[in-house]
Amino acid sequence: VEKETAQNFSLQEKFSLSLPSNVVQDSGRAYFSVLGDIMGTSMQNLHQLLQMPFGCGEQNMVLFAPNIYVLDYLNKTGQLSEEIKSKAIGYLVSGYQRQLNYKHADGSYSTFGQRYGQPGNTWLTAFVLKSFAQARPYIFIYEKHIQDALFWLTQKQKENGCFHSSGTLLNNAMKGGVDNEVSLTAYITIALLEIPLPVTHSVVRNALFCLETAANAEENHVYTKALLAYAFALAGKEEKRKAMLGLLEKEAVKKDGSVHWQRPGKEMVADLPYYHYRAPSAEVEMTAYVLLAHLTTQSAPSQQELSFASLIAKWISGQQNPNGGFSSTQDTVVALQALSLYGAVTYAKSGTASQVTLRSGGDFQQDFQVDPSNRLLLQRVPLPQVPGEYSAEVSGEGCVYLQTSLRYNVQPTQEDAPFTLHVYTTPETCEDSQAHKVFNIGINVSYTGERNVSNMVIVDVKMLSGFIPVKSSVRKVGRTDLSTNHVLVYLEKVSVHLGLGWVRETQAWGHPGQKTWTSKLPWV
Repeated sequence: VEKETAQNFSLQEKFSLSLPSNVVQDSGRAYFSVLGDIMGTSMQNLHQLLQMPFGCGEQNMVLFAPNIYVLDYLNKTGQLSEEIKSKAIGYLVSGYQRQLNYKHADGSYSTFGQRYGQPGNTWLTAFVLKSFAQARPYIFIYEKHIQDALFWLTQKQKENGCFHSSGTLLNNAMKGGVDNEVSLTAYITIALLEIPLPVTHSVVRNALFCLETAANAEENHVYTKALLAYAFALAGKEEKRKAMLGLLEKEAVKKDGSVHWQRPGKEMVADLPYYHYRAPSAEVEMTAYVLLAHLTTQSAPSQQELSFASLIAKWISGQQNPNGGFSSTQDTVVALQALSLYGAVTYAKSGTASQVTLRSGGDFQQDFQVDPSNRLLLQRVPLPQVPGEYSAEVSGEGCVYLQTSLRYNVQPTQEDAPFTLHVYTTPETCEDSQAHKVFNIGINVSYTGERNVSNMVIVDVKMLSGFIPVKSSVRKVGRTDLSTNHVLVYLEKVSVHLGLGWVRETQAWGHPGQKTWTSKLPWV
């Protein structure tokens, strides 16, 4: 995403669209988008910020939480229309009702819910708690759900103010991140302060004692520092906020007119000239927390802080996918919260218009206009030539956000795959006429990546044309969701040495199923 700011003069930028040598023929396609608001793309795609199923307690929250930030942002800037309000509230209501499926009797929440035998998850419970509390101005939230989650978290607090970790995180790439007790405590403290609970509340006061003690440690991870900075900002501890931001600035990566943070040893380099590197979720999340810390002050942020914040916002917006989300649940939620706050702080009403002209090397030209009446409108056109050379010119006054999306297909290579998948049928052939009506599909999946275990694995099995899955035959390896022609299996993790396998029955439309059988097969 490129942000162009113009004041009665024009800016022009050229860009090239290239394809790799191993591209699938005729698969290249590209789109050029123009909008006048930093939250515009996300608002247009609140129902599809991420291209993933939403069958677990964490993923469901990406359908819930961003709506709160969009509504808050539009309220603050006076842009909230009845149409957007109705759509966002609809997503809040449905997301709220779905999330209750993952609640435990003790008030906590887990990935799949109590009936799958999981313990309550500390991180997810804090996430749900703050989101439910922040949604109260827009939809009815039963107060008991908030109090139950708060009480459960209170029981997890230790004498030194830090919190015990319970349950597992779906993203185990975050080493030194929320697996760390200090980072987890900072995350929970942020959630409590965003409810908002006062700093005088006993749980918050004790948690801040834990964080202030930890802040003096020299070995804190950059992710932990980002969380601490935002927690101190919310608590109104200005000196500690500035001290933590000062430490973070020493570790900042300043490149191409933007600023971000990354984990030590995680140098982000695009190894091919046609490929724009999209940062891992951990980098997006920690950078978003730093942006929140810069913008959350007792008084209005200084001009110097706003200038620095704009460099951070530029980098974050550059990591967005074409739908306005990012790469995972948590980075999407935190980044949109940070961008919405940045947009509200820097919002300025303008009565003038900006013009955007897109040209290609040939005779293609497309004109766009952005003014106060359509600044939330996402204007998008397909590009005629891929590969191709293009230029975009912006004139007028105001802020315009330009995004080019390039999509293409390549044949996957074996070494790029972190999983092995073996699919077979019983019977193996359809010589038997009975197999034309009913047959079994067996699947073995194992993890072959660099870690000891994978994150959550989703196996999406699409039926052959004319067949539907037999519900009773699906092996309950993890959580499963069935539709007319799909079976989604959610596995909390798959290890390097042991995979999971199962067999299920598939029947043709209109034919009753025979007696089913299932099995769980080891894969070594």
